[in-house]
Amino acid sequence: MKLESSSDGGRTLRSGRSRSCLDRTPDGVSGGKGRCGTETGKGCVSGASLRNVRLTYGRSTCGIAAGGGERFVEQEASYQLKADAAIRDLLLEFECQPILFIGSGISRRFFGAPNWAELLKTMFGKLPAGADAYEYNRQKYDDDMVEVGTVLSELAFEWAWKDARDQFPPEYFSSKVNKDVFLKHLVCEHIASGTPKLSEITDDHLAKEIDAFADIKPHAIITTNYDMFLEQVFDGYEPISGQTILRYNTNSFGEIFHIHGDVTNPKSIVLTKADYEEWTEKKKYVSAKLLTYFAEHPVFILGYGLGDPNVKSILRDIGELVADEDGLIPNVYQVVWRADQIEKHPPDQAVFAVDGKEFRIRAIHTNDFNWVFEALKSQSALKSINPKLVRALAARTMKLVRHDIPSGAVEVNYETLEKVADEKDFLPTLLGITVVDNPNQSHPLTITQLAARLDLPHWAPLNKLIHRIKAEKGVDLRSTDNRYHCRIKTGTKASSMARKWSHEAVNLFKKVMAGEDYEVVA
Repeated sequence: MKLESSSDGGRTLRSGRSRSCLDRTPDGVSGGKGRCGTETGKGCVSGASLRNVRLTYGRSTCGIAAGGGERFVEQEASYQLKADAAIRDLLLEFECQPILFIGSGISRRFFGAPNWAELLKTMFGKLPAGADAYEYNRQKYDDDMVEVGTVLSELAFEWAWKDARDQFPPEYFSSKVNKDVFLKHLVCEHIASGTPKLSEITDDHLAKEIDAFADIKPHAIITTNYDMFLEQVFDGYEPISGQTILRYNTNSFGEIFHIHGDVTNPKSIVLTKADYEEWTEKKKYVSAKLLTYFAEHPVFILGYGLGDPNVKSILRDIGELVADEDGLIPNVYQVVWRADQIEKHPPDQAVFAVDGKEFRIRAIHTNDFNWVFEALKSQSALKSINPKLVRALAARTMKLVRHDIPSGAVEVNYETLEKVADEKDFLPTLLGITVVDNPNQSHPLTITQLAARLDLPHWAPLNKLIHRIKAEKGVDLRSTDNRYHCRIKTGTKASSMARKWSHEAVNLFKKVMAGEDYEVVA
């Protein structure tokens, strides 16, 4: 069995060479419905009685026999705890914001963007040839949507020159401009007009999900989507598109890299066969440019199926440099959308082969993005930071390090620089930045999550470990706020307190369980 994951619908576990729902979405315009016909979900709604439970995910319902509902819910909760822990551990390991690799399924989920086939059919409908020509060419080219798009480009070109001059900018009618621009213009108009403002998304569940999405504050975003929806979600992030990516400084922060172009510049989008051939030639340079991101940050793929050839080829380029001997790219996770229940042990890796080479990335399955987004923002303390300010600071720092100091263009106080290098809090203080002491960041784990990290069936066995530490070391971890444990106020009553645990506590308990020597640090 191999996993070829879809982004917003359909089942993802395939045998042999079955294709995922998104395999025919070459440009990332949209993810589309799965072949099973399900649509994106909005979380779990369960009935009050378990005699005849039906769990609903969006508009796709699955009947569960009496008594089976509790088991499925418990399995999903257990899986979520472990997956949540894996995400948070990866973020802690890298100590930096994640990179998001975002595909068409996200646009499909939040505002119903068209999939590739729907987009082409709509474009045929705008031309004299009509929708019948779409079906004819789809059959003629054996469902090769890139070929169909190339034919569509020729038809748009002929129509523009003969009958539709008033519908396009006059500068398009020049031998200096590629003839594909007419179709690209129509595509960009259609996508731009169909992309809503955030205030127009009135579904409460989706609105909350988008808020959680925005709170991630990723270091950067890479996308093949043409639309500018992400720029609304991640306020202050700068769109970088087309050839500009190759010249851009990837040491900065807060960019959205549209590697297939975007609607603000129709000429930039990758759409026709010639575009894809050109993209194939340049892809190595783009991969090399983005390698720093993939090597130095956690990377989370959302809204893509691994059947997308562009995603596979970029991951192949990255995998050749950073994968281990088994082909695993350890810091890259695929978030797999599932409209159905999550089984107890879904595949924890996604496998894909390119040019005879097999690579693997880790997989997280979900029918609700909210908990995934909450876990991804666990390292984010950038609640009100202005990404433009961070970019300016990074750019100035880079210029100092790479040019001004080595060339002698500035006078250097080496005593200050040594303090910056040696003292963690000195540079923030120098820049007027206050270091926030947030117990929810230093102690992020509930006792249930702590038990899950230790592979315990529930939290009760932790009591024995805590008593053992008290007996052996004379320290009651729960009696004070310390580096392992703290109490956090959760309400107005004196008794409204929650106990939270740190990752240091995880390491301590692991040593105790293994019978190793350990110290309790004050």
